[in-house]
Amino acid sequence: MPDPSILLVCQFGLPVRGLSPYGDALFEALNGQPDVDVRPSDYRAPYPGFLHPAAGALTGDRGDLHWANPLSWRRLASADADIIHLQHWSPPMAGYLAPLASMVRRAGKRLVVTVHNPTAHESLRPLEPFERGLFKRADALVVHDARGAMALSRRFGIETERIHIIAHGVRTASAPPCATAQDHESLGLDPSRRYICVFGNLRGYKGIDRLLNACRQVLPALPGLDLVIAGRLWSGQSGLTAGLVAKALKTHRDSEVLRAALAHPELRNRVHLREGFQPDQLIDSLLRVSELAVFPYVRFDSQSGAACRAAGMGCPLLVSDIGGLPDLAIDSQWLVEPGDSDALATALLAKLSDPDALIRGRVAQLARVDAYAWPRIAEQHATLYRSLPGARGRSKKH
Repeated sequence: MPDPSILLVCQFGLPVRGLSPYGDALFEALNGQPDVDVRPSDYRAPYPGFLHPAAGALTGDRGDLHWANPLSWRRLASADADIIHLQHWSPPMAGYLAPLASMVRRAGKRLVVTVHNPTAHESLRPLEPFERGLFKRADALVVHDARGAMALSRRFGIETERIHIIAHGVRTASAPPCATAQDHESLGLDPSRRYICVFGNLRGYKGIDRLLNACRQVLPALPGLDLVIAGRLWSGQSGLTAGLVAKALKTHRDSEVLRAALAHPELRNRVHLREGFQPDQLIDSLLRVSELAVFPYVRFDSQSGAACRAAGMGCPLLVSDIGGLPDLAIDSQWLVEPGDSDALATALLAKLSDPDALIRGRVAQLARVDAYAWPRIAEQHATLYRSLPGARGRSKKH
């Protein structure tokens, strides 16, 4: 029988936008599967870009699927493919993905939806009926971890047999890379000092204020250590409309809390904030110079792309025991209770007081995520595609 043909709908390519690193890696890995025919379809605009509360956020100027263009929905639903695989990560997207899902089903195709955030980071209850409609029409729903599966089932009453756990893939280095003088120079950091880091979108649920509270205990005890924070604040400073959205979502408060914490005298000159979008090469440099990366999330039901990236570089992760983060941790000694600044400080002191163990931890971190290498994740997707009734034998290989 012919191989199933899949239209993978995500963000792709440069400049980096939202899920484009995930989309690029999954598409590349699926192309390496011998029995899957996959084509990409890019979101031209997954939501109104001017509403995004982060300065410099990009929604792209290419692609096929546009949130405000029903003709683009119809074209995608009628594409020559056995399976349409949508990526869903923000509740407002469900407003048009739900009717698109109906079009897909009427066209006699199978529908797979990867739900990257089973629980929204902000409260958007008015949009839940649209999400429920989207998920109801899907033949299969993919989440990245067991806790996310439970949250999705609980929130929307979805039968567990339609929910499939496929981990977030990790690009893994063959060996832990070493820091160079150029890394420190590109980051503007003193090579004689030690560093830990956190990076990504700087939002309230990520617990960075708790990390700063912990650093007020840790930094005086380790005078040669600094913290680097890199990423975008969802402050709404990119425009009037974005500012109103930031206030409605209360993300402007996250920015205010972070800036207030950074102003504390004990943290001055010891915490380096690199605000705004960070190019890949700078994040790579940051992970090479950092002795560990901290992801102290306090509300979470999914997996962190930033944590996956750090783990794949062999940078040891100290993470909250929440969502899918424990799946990436070397062992239970690298987990802390969400929101507990004192426990986080104790763990940081313990890890950072043993530099030799941190060096061994880089090798252990790579070994821990070897099972999440993208070829294995693609194989699990291929198995799911083949399991869908009627997914084989209706389309010709492209």
